[in-house]
Amino acid sequence: MRPYSRARRSGLLLLFFLSGVSGLIYQIAWVRQSVFTFGVSIYAYSTVIGAYMIGLALGSYLMGRRIDAHARPLRTYAALEVGIAALAALSPFLLGALHGIYPGLSNALPAGGFWLTLGRLVFSLAVLTPTTFLIGATLPVMSRIYATHGGRVGSDVGRLYLVNTAGAALGCVLTGLVFLRYLGARETIFLGAAINLFVAGGALALIRLAPARMAGGAATGARDAASEAGDTAADSAVGTGPATEPAEGALPIPAGALRYVAVAYGISGFIALGYEVVWARILYIHSSHAAYSFSLMLTVFLTGLALGSAGASWILRRKRATLRHFGAIQLALGLLAVLILHAFARLPALHLEDWFGGYTVSYEFLIAFVTLFPPTLLLGALFPVVGSLYTRERTQLVGLRIGRVNAFNTVGAIAGSLGAGFVLVPLLGLRNTTVALAVLNLALGAVALRFDRGGRRALRLAPAGAMVATVLAVAILPTGFYLGSYYTETDRLIFYKEGVETTVAVLEVPEDNFKISFVNGRDEVPTDRASMSAFRLLGHLPPLLRPGARNALVLSFGNGIATGTMNTHDIPVIDAVDLSPEMMEAAAVYSEENYDVLDSDRLRLHVEDGRNFLLRAEESYDIISVDATHPANASSWALFTSEFYRLIESRLAADGVFMQWIPIHGVREDDYRDILRTVWDIFPNMVLWSTGSTHSYVVATREPMSSVVMQSVLTRAAANPIVVRDLGPPETIAGYVAMAEADLTGYIGRGPVITDNDAFFMPSRPTPE
Repeated sequence: MRPYSRARRSGLLLLFFLSGVSGLIYQIAWVRQSVFTFGVSIYAYSTVIGAYMIGLALGSYLMGRRIDAHARPLRTYAALEVGIAALAALSPFLLGALHGIYPGLSNALPAGGFWLTLGRLVFSLAVLTPTTFLIGATLPVMSRIYATHGGRVGSDVGRLYLVNTAGAALGCVLTGLVFLRYLGARETIFLGAAINLFVAGGALALIRLAPARMAGGAATGARDAASEAGDTAADSAVGTGPATEPAEGALPIPAGALRYVAVAYGISGFIALGYEVVWARILYIHSSHAAYSFSLMLTVFLTGLALGSAGASWILRRKRATLRHFGAIQLALGLLAVLILHAFARLPALHLEDWFGGYTVSYEFLIAFVTLFPPTLLLGALFPVVGSLYTRERTQLVGLRIGRVNAFNTVGAIAGSLGAGFVLVPLLGLRNTTVALAVLNLALGAVALRFDRGGRRALRLAPAGAMVATVLAVAILPTGFYLGSYYTETDRLIFYKEGVETTVAVLEVPEDNFKISFVNGRDEVPTDRASMSAFRLLGHLPPLLRPGARNALVLSFGNGIATGTMNTHDIPVIDAVDLSPEMMEAAAVYSEENYDVLDSDRLRLHVEDGRNFLLRAEESYDIISVDATHPANASSWALFTSEFYRLIESRLAADGVFMQWIPIHGVREDDYRDILRTVWDIFPNMVLWSTGSTHSYVVATREPMSSVVMQSVLTRAAANPIVVRDLGPPETIAGYVAMAEADLTGYIGRGPVITDNDAFFMPSRPTPE
């Protein structure tokens, strides 16, 4: 190979690496931007990712069918990158326009979560799929350009997969930790578009530097076509037809075996995304569940895929791929997936968070690496092996075959993401879903080894051995309740359920009259004195400020203590919203604390993202109470922005009251001031309350809360025996006022307000005593 040819190939790899960077920039940024329209529920997230992956599959399949006939595929690649840049740059404006029309269109749909989810999918497809179609088309096109040497196709496409996935990993971590924080979501997307334009320019530069070589290996392709003339009719239909005379370096694999490889790789996509869903849910138990937590997990996942592909590509340059390799990887994956459950279960005993001073970025990256990296190495090794087998190491029709098999895998991945999240986990639980997926791996491996006729007899025993080892590993697993969490005292467990969105456990210590819920590993709704005072104030204060309220809206129902407290004021209608139906169900075990609110005929429960519910609401409310989780939490950050407070203001009645819990713990003081300033920018008549400990609250009305108003509140409180029992006498309630309007204005000072585009909350580390 001439030096300039080697340099050209290195340039192609660099361009495909950068293309991978931009692809994950878009995915992370689009998911974030879609929150403002669709919400943060798993259904909303899945529709966005589904639209993204549908585009990838269609682009890979349809372009794969055409690219082998192109005389200048590198020009086609450059055009794709320009198209990606143009459409991606438009996406923030399209999503913004969608935000304006979504409420009316979604409310016109028939009632029910299915229709709302379907509507979101249609909207996402309309906005995102054109761009992702072009992204998906880049792999078969680049395979056509780069994989021009017969006998090295598997290694070459493995290299492409390596660099593109490595770029995706880099784009993922930079977007999650740097770009969104310092640039904002819209500007991050523009950066991705600039990268695509740079890649397009690089491709055109390569064409101009070596025009004769840039024709995509036309001469090589002609020689391959002549040597493989017998392999056309079957390939056009299935891509697996037998050749009359195998080309030099081609793999002698029967057509039936190749069909199996394609189908099995599609099923592997289902398994891989199923694992990702399960592993992410379990890792959330051990992480801060911050906005960047998923990016860290996905980065480790992608890094493992890239390095696994690198290892397999290196091996395939030295020995031929066989069905034995495919089968062995599947068997190893099945066993390793179950062993990973043991690693999850034993994480608490290591107390790794103590080494890092809490749930830091380094800690979360480490636990993701320890648990996810080994199996993702094997997942990454599959693509080069499948690429080698399915192309038979022939360069003819390489675009068609790589495009097709990649599309099969992507369709399987879509099914795995939806099937695991919406069906398997709620039906089987996290642990048993993992076992079921592992059994699929073992079955795929066993069938692959049956197809391989050249293997040793000892290999026929491998599936049985892997199955026995897996069964033993499952048999000695610890209890599946709240797998891997710190709170595994099952004798104190009074509620446990794994749902589509959340895993909820409630523990009780009867001797201390104490209960606590854990939602995906995070402690919520403790019934200690300080927390109960917080819930009671959230429930009592708004009705005291707005007596005779005709309706109320509670965002974040939780286990219903604040809502039940508010219900004692005989408000005719209370709409309560929460993402987690499991938390609503668990409210039954808090019946003493929430005053049996689930039995109230005035309560209307809604399983939905709070901001999305508010966006689609058509009525105004006399009371709006928000008890969202921590602003650093991935499901709550969008409830602390200027756009959210404007939405609150638009749904609040003329004489209404707005109240929101603002945590003091785990929030940097600058962020805390910024949140207060952001509320004050929309609601200048605001007072800060606090019940002590880590609880503070903003309370806002359209008119100033004068001393006369405050005195009337205390008078009503004194006349209400439930209020006195819950909060104490009037002088105690008056002591909860932390800062009145004048003092609060001085405290927050001048500075920025938090917007949807730039909101980013890093959890603060505890100060050493």
